[in-house]
Amino acid sequence: MSLSQALQAACDLHSRLPALRAFAPWPSDLEPAALAPAAIPAQQQVAEFALPGTPETQPLIGTLRTAAGQAHWTQTYTEAEVGAHFLQNYGYFELFGPTGHFRSTQLRGYIAYWGAGLRYDWHSHEAEELYVVLGGGAEFLAEESECWLQAGGTRLHGGWQPHAMNTGAEPVLTYVLWRGAGLAGLPLMGGKRTAAA
Repeated sequence: MSLSQALQAACDLHSRLPALRAFAPWPSDLEPAALAPAAIPAQQQVAEFALPGTPETQPLIGTLRTAAGQAHWTQTYTEAEVGAHFLQNYGYFELFGPTGHFRSTQLRGYIAYWGAGLRYDWHSHEAEELYVVLGGGAEFLAEESECWLQAGGTRLHGGWQPHAMNTGAEPVLTYVLWRGAGLAGLPLMGGKRTAAA
């Protein structure tokens, strides 16, 4: 199964989840890019991801499991920032966006994975963000609220809004959208913009 099929599954999910449609229209400027695969330790965990999704998210999980080896996986953070154990059990790839497998300047779509028992510390970024939990679960924290999300749950973060996430006894596989200013930027550890600058 290919990343083109993963893109189609993401498009289908977009059409089926009201929260995704409300966040942004599906991009109309997608163009394939010759982005070579890049492996990370957690890639195999995604290929073997066995936790169930919802009827809406399961098709995307299925395509990601089989196409994990074709993705250009990356890690934003250093060992000094998050620790070696975190880096062994975390990673993401840009399915579509300014530097993704499919290029778009309208919207950025990531696939991101965190293994069990991880603390994704406070960070922020300029772009607005919507998480969709595909399978597994995690605790999502912001200064205003915190909640535990399972498959099908969504979480919205505003631009430069500090947020964090913790996984428990199981991992979490997510689909993440960015929109607006800072679309091509990166998250900054430390939460608030002034603290991270």
